[in-house]
Amino acid sequence: MAPFTKAQLVLAEIVADLTLPAMRVKLHGVRRGSLDLFVAGNQTYVLKSEGAANKQCRALGETGWRPLTTDWLAPQSLCAGSAPIGETPVEWWKTAIAPEPASYWLWYKTSDQTPFRLIFPFASDRLPPFSRYALSYQVRFETLDETDLAEIAAACKPAKPAMTANPPRVLDGLIDAMSQSREFAENEIKRIMPELKADCAAVPFSEWPEQLAITGLVTPFDSDENPYPTEVLYDWTMPAQRTRTFGEAEAGITVQDSLLLDPQGYTITHYRDGPPVCRAVLPGPIRTDWASRAPCECAATIDGTTSLSPYGTARILVCPLASPRVAWSWQALSGRPTVFMVTSLRGDEGKRLFAALDYRAWLPGHSFSRSVFDKPPQCAPAAASRPTPSSSRRCSTCHLGPAPRR
Repeated sequence: MAPFTKAQLVLAEIVADLTLPAMRVKLHGVRRGSLDLFVAGNQTYVLKSEGAANKQCRALGETGWRPLTTDWLAPQSLCAGSAPIGETPVEWWKTAIAPEPASYWLWYKTSDQTPFRLIFPFASDRLPPFSRYALSYQVRFETLDETDLAEIAAACKPAKPAMTANPPRVLDGLIDAMSQSREFAENEIKRIMPELKADCAAVPFSEWPEQLAITGLVTPFDSDENPYPTEVLYDWTMPAQRTRTFGEAEAGITVQDSLLLDPQGYTITHYRDGPPVCRAVLPGPIRTDWASRAPCECAATIDGTTSLSPYGTARILVCPLASPRVAWSWQALSGRPTVFMVTSLRGDEGKRLFAALDYRAWLPGHSFSRSVFDKPPQCAPAAASRPTPSSSRRCSTCHLGPAPRR
């Protein structure tokens, strides 16, 4: 599970018994710390164990968490279609939530209808613990013949909640405090997901090829939008780059381009019934070695080929954006990307922001006409705009030329 901010990844082990109803949630920080939570009805408890034996049950009270149910969708949920994530075929479901037009996304495997991925626009108690994180993937899912949750519920029932006026804040504090722990649950992480490594191998990323074509699907945050296809054409010999999105037909827009030329780039909106509108607000094309230049940190590595690393061993990078937002980027060591996810905040709804770009085709050396980088006459350079020193440094790290000041 990837948080909304530049915090550590968290691996969760969840056992649910809906006959009680109750669930146990073990959280393990990929770098440090663990937390063992038990939820029975509307009450949350913190467990302390020695081996398989539970030694202590501390009541937090009503934190807002509830045991997960069998149906994670809502009456207003809509299926947007079917398309694979990586090499995993899934159905794409969105659920509108307050405040409008916010939504969260849930992807179900077409093979067995188990949940594969979730994305939330902001933290909530809708589907704990997933809804406290921006991006979550299912590693494994199985049915159990029996659980020990009834015994835990009986042991925790006498526990009295601490005298606090804000149990949800206490729970948040306990989860946040994991990153300050001196402990590291290495054995538990190996047991749950042996492919996951907290340390990142000192192997440099491959540079992008000089010519490249990429396709993908963009998932928007707002409930009044649906996923839309995207293509990227890249030619470092010019140098130039064009990212084209196909969407917003209801607004009379045919396509929208991010045209990155040396030394600056343009956002170009093409309308069905009018001339294009061009704004000189972007930097130049991305550098071939941008992955090693970017101010990103490697949060973890997934070894081998799995459903979460479909193109071989992959790094999970966290990259700073406008604080506290971050981007989560999953990339194979070959340089091939899998997903690029941008976190959001309350108040971002209605701004037509994208949540995730899932990459599909990766075509190094793909040939295409250089005319795709021709800019329309409406694109006048922003000669009067001077970049601020901070934006200049930030953009030029990965791009040629800074973005003009808006």
